[in-house]
Amino acid sequence: MWNKLWFRLSLAFLIVAWISIVAVSLIVNQTTGLGFQQYLRQRDRTNAGADPIAQLEAYYAEHGSWDGAEDILIGDRGSGSAGNRGRGRGGEQTGGAQWVILDSDGRILAAETPDLVGTSVDGEARAAAQALTVDGETAGWLLWLTPSAQMFGDAETAFLDEVNRWIGVAALIASALAVVTGVGLAWLLARPLRTVTDAVRRFPRGRLDTPVPAQGTDEVRELATAFNQMAGELAEADALRQRMAADVAHELRTPVSVLRGHLEAMMDGVYPMDSAHVAVVYDQSLHLARLVEDLRLLTMAEHGQLSLQRTSTAPRELAEEAIARFAPLAQDGDVSLRHELAPDLPALNVDAGRIRQVLDNLLSNAVRHTGAGGQIVLAVRREGDAVVFSVRNSGILPPDQAAHVFDRFWRADSARQADTGGSGLGLAIARQLVRLHGGDLWVETTASETIFRFRLPA
Repeated sequence: MWNKLWFRLSLAFLIVAWISIVAVSLIVNQTTGLGFQQYLRQRDRTNAGADPIAQLEAYYAEHGSWDGAEDILIGDRGSGSAGNRGRGRGGEQTGGAQWVILDSDGRILAAETPDLVGTSVDGEARAAAQALTVDGETAGWLLWLTPSAQMFGDAETAFLDEVNRWIGVAALIASALAVVTGVGLAWLLARPLRTVTDAVRRFPRGRLDTPVPAQGTDEVRELATAFNQMAGELAEADALRQRMAADVAHELRTPVSVLRGHLEAMMDGVYPMDSAHVAVVYDQSLHLARLVEDLRLLTMAEHGQLSLQRTSTAPRELAEEAIARFAPLAQDGDVSLRHELAPDLPALNVDAGRIRQVLDNLLSNAVRHTGAGGQIVLAVRREGDAVVFSVRNSGILPPDQAAHVFDRFWRADSARQADTGGSGLGLAIARQLVRLHGGDLWVETTASETIFRFRLPA
């Protein structure tokens, strides 16, 4: 329960509500208490009559001290009417209220009651004192000291008790609303999350094609969108894995079947065990070995486990060597093969053997798909901080086929047979090798040409 969203939200709202109630309670009690104290002091001072400030200031100016000033304080009390002496407004008893003179520290210097001299008053009572000024300097402080300035009466206490009682009721109501709001909000937030959770639980059962509805807050919508994108990528990867498994089985089945058939025929005496039939078996074993090596190389390249032996290599040398290697094949096919090399090409920090493998795959693919009388051009030029290689051939590659040329085991219709079309992994391997060098390989098609380009950082 401690980790439940509804519990945590409710607890958070409840804590906020309690903190707010406590703060309001303290503020109300403090402001109400101060207000009552000011009211009581004002009431008692009104009941006491006029302040003897002028008389006291004149007395201090004449004597230089407050010794004997209690006569003026008592005299001021007596200045009221006989009916009001010692009584408040309406005739109520003042209960020991009297004038006192304080120093700056709140110590009583003079009072109607001698026992109070030398004692101190608290800060709140001292705040209501009035300054007694003689020759521009404060000689003392005059305070109307009453018992009500130190504590509240029964009526005031009852009022504050009533206020606190209603604050307690408000706290209970706020707590209940906090819990209800927390549970309701948690339910609204958790509902789309439960939908995502249910979709995740369907993953082990292979149900990757059911999208999660994007609803709720922006954050939950982003989560649902990211989840749907991940599910789509996983579904595509799963479909690719299944196709790859089927393609691998198909590609391996052909040479294995040929090997088995020829071996059984020779063992049964159907075929003579001569060099011609052994050569067929040997060719199929070579084809099988190439297929397995291509799969290993592609897997290592995709997972970044293929180490590169980088050296400073001139792009011109790579292009010229590639043209020299494929010139005989192009001549046999009546295909024109040439290169176009830009001047001042920068050196590349690459694995020369792997880049030669990329060029061989592209040129081999171009020779295989270029008809007699066609042409192949290997061009190298500089683009900013990179060098771009391109292999153009006059063969036409339809756009629907161009979208699949880098897929594993894919071959164009004219090259579906393994004997003439290779393993179907060459272009996929070439792209991964270029990406290992920090570049990329792509294909472009026009109405008369097919162009494979790859870029390498200089």
